[in-house]
Amino acid sequence: MVIASRLNLADFPDSRYAAELQRASPAMPFAPQLEAEYVRSHLVYSQKLIRTACAFALLLMVLRGVEQAVTVPWYESLLGPLGLVLAISAVLTWTAWSAFFERFYLPWAQIIVPIRNSIVAVNIAEIAARGQMELLMILPIMLIGPFFFLGLKFRAALISGALTVASYGASAFFFGLALPVLLRSCTFLLVALIACAIAARQMEMWSRTCYLKNGLTAELAQVDALTGAKNRRVFDERLGKLWQQAAGDRRTIAVLLLDVDHFKAYNDRYGHQAGDRALRRVAQTAQAFIRRPLDVFARYGGEEFAAILYDVNESQAQHIADQVRSAVEALAIEHLGSGTSAAVTISVGVAVIEPSRERNSRGVLQLADQALYEAKMKGRNIVKIMDEAEYRFLVTGAFTTRSDGLRKRS
Repeated sequence: MVIASRLNLADFPDSRYAAELQRASPAMPFAPQLEAEYVRSHLVYSQKLIRTACAFALLLMVLRGVEQAVTVPWYESLLGPLGLVLAISAVLTWTAWSAFFERFYLPWAQIIVPIRNSIVAVNIAEIAARGQMELLMILPIMLIGPFFFLGLKFRAALISGALTVASYGASAFFFGLALPVLLRSCTFLLVALIACAIAARQMEMWSRTCYLKNGLTAELAQVDALTGAKNRRVFDERLGKLWQQAAGDRRTIAVLLLDVDHFKAYNDRYGHQAGDRALRRVAQTAQAFIRRPLDVFARYGGEEFAAILYDVNESQAQHIADQVRSAVEALAIEHLGSGTSAAVTISVGVAVIEPSRERNSRGVLQLADQALYEAKMKGRNIVKIMDEAEYRFLVTGAFTTRSDGLRKRS
């Protein structure tokens, strides 16, 4: 979080976390998808606390029922409400401890908790009017629980607290609770509700800000600091996962390797800072064409970039590669040290295959590597594509036709 707080958030226009951090109040609901992810994360984090609180509330109601049955006369008006509260508490506790917790708990709790607390507030008001004032001490707990222990959203907890106070006040007046006691207890409850709301609001703002900063920090760990593209580690991980997914779905995968032509000569002539600026512009230009949800664009190392295109055929992959190559050349970044063009250009190697579980994902990468090598050998600033036919002759791990100087591309 310390790293994220020192960054210029405007430098990350594509980050949803940075976008939310720039808003006036992080306590406001996030964009829908991010809000859903935050709520789920917060709910899972609070699961043990929620389960404990639900079980404690159910136990408290059971003990109250036993006490009522043993020590004091039953009031017929309390039989139905007590049974209803026990049933509601049991359902809420079962949901909190069940396998359906993440899916059903919050939607149910936001309805059940206000109803349960309102019914209990009415019962407490009736019992207090009959002389059992000690039960009034339960009311503050009913205000605190929704805010801090039961995992409710702030608005739902506030509504629950307001309904609890209103139900108690109206019922106490109806049942004839002494006016001084009524006024003092309602005043105390209102003050407690306001204090809980202020504290819960501050905690939610802190929680949301931490969530955004942690998310941005996690994003930064996946990004190449110079170009803003994904880093090599992310590329390798995603290639393995997409390989398995494509094999299961019987879809194709295209891997593109992009290499800046004569980049060493560019650095020697214009300096490393100019080289860094050129790499950033190349990366930004290429990434504009590789933005589908499953596509990946990464800096592969030095002046080389790599991309994964999911479910494209050879024609589509070559078209995208040609668009990227043309767009980079159109940047017209001066490169008088190039033997290919007076501007910065790239060579692109493309491999398109349908994965199988019998082969390793490194195979498609090696095939793209071979295609890039051939693009270099044929004069650079071109796209060379390899397909399934070439892949059948590939021996994963090495090419028998590659020279020792293959890696000296620039």
